[in-house]
Amino acid sequence: MLKKEFRDTLRILMESSVLLLSVPLFMLMSLIMGFKVNYGQLIKVTLIITVFAFSGYSGLGMFLWERRDKGFEYLLTLPLSRLKLFIYKLLPRFVVLMLLLGTWCLVFNMPVKEYIVVLVFIQLAGACLSLAFNSYFAALMGIILLGFFYSLSSRFISFLFHRWQRVSIDPFAVISPYVLSALLLGIPLGISFLLAFRAFDLKPYKYTIKPYLFIALPLLLVQAVVIFLYYEKVVYLYLQ
Repeated sequence: MLKKEFRDTLRILMESSVLLLSVPLFMLMSLIMGFKVNYGQLIKVTLIITVFAFSGYSGLGMFLWERRDKGFEYLLTLPLSRLKLFIYKLLPRFVVLMLLLGTWCLVFNMPVKEYIVVLVFIQLAGACLSLAFNSYFAALMGIILLGFFYSLSSRFISFLFHRWQRVSIDPFAVISPYVLSALLLGIPLGISFLLAFRAFDLKPYKYTIKPYLFIALPLLLVQAVVIFLYYEKVVYLYLQ
């Protein structure tokens, strides 16, 4: 099964790399039309978009494709525990993601720690959401919305941390706001996924979605309401 998952992961990588095909085309257009382009910056941005696309796409594809291709029957016949099944599905995707990130940071001399948290969060969040959706388009919208929410939550927590620093408290020494935001968003998703995955069988989709509706969605909405109500106030205090 591990070989199959590596093959699927490479296919996901190829599909995520479609944007790279636009680079030579854009270079050719710039030469023909005579406008200046920073080719190094163009390649750099295109590659990081590819890495982010692979991160979310590979996570969502863990079980969503099995549902789409009627492959749950095959998974349930494998002589594997739920834990081993999850590891076999995640490991190839995680390895390729780390190789992509490491290559990108090495080539462009970028610090890995600035991207590793968000990329791992996106991939794991996508994996958790792969049991929550029945449609790839809905899952894609879900991971995009979650990525936006993660960015907003990280900034909100970062502003709070800076505010606390002014009263002789240094939360940055304890935990990064990016890590804390990933935990706050990821724990409800993780719990919902574990409950859905533990009862993973051929039951209708409505049974799989229940943990997400009653655990993840309410907890994420509470966080969204808190950020919505206090974001401007926290930013105002930060600017003082």
